[in-house]
Amino acid sequence: MERRMKQTQFTKREIFDIVNDTRFNPHTGGLHYPRPFSDRLVKEGKLTFASQWGGGLDYEFVDPHTLRWLFHGFEWREEYYEAYEAADNVIFFFHCIKGSSPPEMRSFCVDFNTNRVIVNNAQIGNDEYTPRDTSNRMSFAQIAGREVTGEPHEFTDDFVGKVAAWELGGGMWLTHHYINTKFFLNEIGAGPNPFLTIAEPAQYVKIDAKKQLYLFSWREMAGPGIMGWDIMDFSSMTSIGMFYGINEADRFECYCFTRSAGKWLSVEDRKLMCKEGLYAVINKK
Repeated sequence: MERRMKQTQFTKREIFDIVNDTRFNPHTGGLHYPRPFSDRLVKEGKLTFASQWGGGLDYEFVDPHTLRWLFHGFEWREEYYEAYEAADNVIFFFHCIKGSSPPEMRSFCVDFNTNRVIVNNAQIGNDEYTPRDTSNRMSFAQIAGREVTGEPHEFTDDFVGKVAAWELGGGMWLTHHYINTKFFLNEIGAGPNPFLTIAEPAQYVKIDAKKQLYLFSWREMAGPGIMGWDIMDFSSMTSIGMFYGINEADRFECYCFTRSAGKWLSVEDRKLMCKEGLYAVINKK
């Protein structure tokens, strides 16, 4: 696959050393505009995320940035984590797994409205592409011991074919063209002369269609192969998510970002965008 930039490749040992380099804080990054941290999980205390195939993940939330989880069912491990409110009663949190090789990370969407959970297991190193590209696998679970309600979380094509504009922060906007269930078109600096247009692998999960809440996952094949994971609230056109991987500066990152303004683009909007640029659409009365 043609890449926008030539990637520096590393051995597995070099990747391990980059991820564990203590000189840099991986939880800040170029789009680091997070919301306030949530303490909801601390109030919950202990939770087990049970898989539909049996077994589960046991977690204890000690404080807003310290959790413990049961590794392989017999060893409690302590990790740094961050948690945010993605929507009313819906919590997004993530943590890295220290010392793992290849490096691993877990992110979660915990829906306390239905007691359903989406678990995302990601790692750096993808044999299908290059050693530095991320790979991830999403699965569906529930909070053990609680009644499960509502429609199940599932992969979806609900908004395939639509186009949304999102503000990155600092006045910069991009457009997402949700072209099919496996890819989206990412256009930055959108308009007559966008400086980047690329189709990238993507997945879409329905959290709650009535509340217009969805999860979006992708790999930035245009750049260094990092993973994006984003909970999108289309009722307010806001989102919150994270990036995970080795960035263009060859540094490890695992940090939260948020989009505070979004807009669905109509056919007329897209015609205007092609003629006069995206900002003519954004600033349209």
